[in-house]
Amino acid sequence: MAKESTTIITGRDNEILESLDRFPLTPAQLYKLSETFAMPFGDVHAVRRRLRKLANAGLVKAFPYAVASFGSSPAYYQLTRAGYRLIHGPDAELPKRRYFDPIGQARHPHTWSLVDFLVHLFVITHRMDGVVRHFARENSVTIKTSTITLRPDAGFQIDLNGQAFNFVVELDNGSERVRSRIDVESIERKIRGYDAHSATLPAYDARRYVVLFVTTKSADRLKHLMAAADSIMQNKQRTLFLGGNLSELLNQDALLTDCCFLTPQFLRTSMIPKVKVNRGEIRSTKFLTALPAFC
Repeated sequence: MAKESTTIITGRDNEILESLDRFPLTPAQLYKLSETFAMPFGDVHAVRRRLRKLANAGLVKAFPYAVASFGSSPAYYQLTRAGYRLIHGPDAELPKRRYFDPIGQARHPHTWSLVDFLVHLFVITHRMDGVVRHFARENSVTIKTSTITLRPDAGFQIDLNGQAFNFVVELDNGSERVRSRIDVESIERKIRGYDAHSATLPAYDARRYVVLFVTTKSADRLKHLMAAADSIMQNKQRTLFLGGNLSELLNQDALLTDCCFLTPQFLRTSMIPKVKVNRGEIRSTKFLTALPAFC
């Protein structure tokens, strides 16, 4: 239940709440993401002050991150039920309770890294006059085959100059085995599932997508992931899997169009194929993708 408050909700507050509906955010992450807002924040201190006001109004709630490698534990913010209903309507059906619960500590490094990547993606897409559409938060998309159910870490469509491209994200922080001889959670099992699902979709089907494996580990880990994909794929002519190292991707100012991803054949390529943008023609390799899958 929202606290009594005289806080006036501004347009930028709505953008904050809509952002928190996609993923939890630290003040620093929200400050970076605010570049995509109609009125960006001037500094991270202003972000913290506004989040405190929204928390006092009962619209958001702060929880501590327990990520020792980052030094002191920053707070991350999530919507409350009142905040959710403010942006979705007073009669909106509420999500399951875990939507509002604090993130389990074992998931903190995973969530932190995933949001870092997604925030950077949103910012770079905005700078290129593109739009991220049909965003699906972690575990909200279900991809089923006859033998496996997959729930990606995120799903979205990028609209760039009138062309639409679908992606799902799998964030790898090294906690899962790449290969396994038994039917347990492994990267190989996910690859088989995505490949089997892709094989059911015709070449020009509007539901086609590309899987981005983003790893926080070494270049060797990334190559291991891509080699597994190459050994499993039924149709190597389709671009179904791309891999990138998180620290490298976060330093890319042209994340969508620079050749900063690795294919299963160890070739460098980009997320987006050759397109026309305001600055002229951008060089990239081709892959087949299509229209919305997540709306």
